[in-house]
Amino acid sequence: MTARLPTKHPTSQRSTSQRIEHQDVEGLRVGRILTQLTSSCILYRVGATVIDTGPPNQWRTVRRFLQERDVTRVVVTHHHEDHSGNLARAHQDLGAPVFSPPAAVAPIAAGFNLKPYQWAIWGKPRRVESQPIPDQIDLGNGRRLQAISAPGHSHDMTCYLEPDRGFLFTGDLYIASKTRYLRSDEDIRQQIISLRRILTLDFETVFCSHRGVLESGRDALGKKLDFLVELCERVHHLRNEGRDIPEITRMLVGREGLMTLLTGFHFSKRNLIASCYNAVLPQQAVAKVRPR
Repeated sequence: MTARLPTKHPTSQRSTSQRIEHQDVEGLRVGRILTQLTSSCILYRVGATVIDTGPPNQWRTVRRFLQERDVTRVVVTHHHEDHSGNLARAHQDLGAPVFSPPAAVAPIAAGFNLKPYQWAIWGKPRRVESQPIPDQIDLGNGRRLQAISAPGHSHDMTCYLEPDRGFLFTGDLYIASKTRYLRSDEDIRQQIISLRRILTLDFETVFCSHRGVLESGRDALGKKLDFLVELCERVHHLRNEGRDIPEITRMLVGREGLMTLLTGFHFSKRNLIASCYNAVLPQQAVAKVRPR
């Protein structure tokens, strides 16, 4: 999610889609654009497996993409509505088997609370009984995807690694190398630990659900790890000087912006600083040397 400068009425909006291709991986970026807030999500197709489904209000576009090829299974990286939003429709309308991380099965089946801005931008997902994703997904022809838990952005955030080609589908683990806003339910400590664990894997190309294909993906994830560790260190230094969260927020990332207002403080700079402020990082998570 990225903020845009206001140009028209805040409720003005339109939909967008974009095709993405990298070797034999096909992607589709879908989303709704408000004049002051842009949000889109990319679903990727690897053979007959589709990763993520886009927001529910983009089903017509997503359906056409899914119907282009036989679909053996649809999997999601986590339960957030812009990723799991069309999982139910893929299963109910197209008959595709659907899978999600074990921790996502319950919220996808029972439904989960959405803020007003989430309803407006993405719509509300239908409920569906998904199957827990196995540790290994057989893609055929000797290829496979490995499911890797990477909590922090959400408790159920999961990446998918295709080890033979060094492809990593990261969901919302990356998004950007420098974080300025954070959801109120995100955990910086867990993100740092997850980034360090992911960086021990053998991969190079990252397929991000928002930024697209990053051919130097390992370096991009490493830069994000370095940024978060340094930010936590700066926050802790100021905390030890006796400064509080509002003051540290103003000093390090400035005043709140349009993102905070549009999301009713669900996304905010203060959330970012507060998560760093309260984080107790294990020594191996703070180490500057990136694992390989």
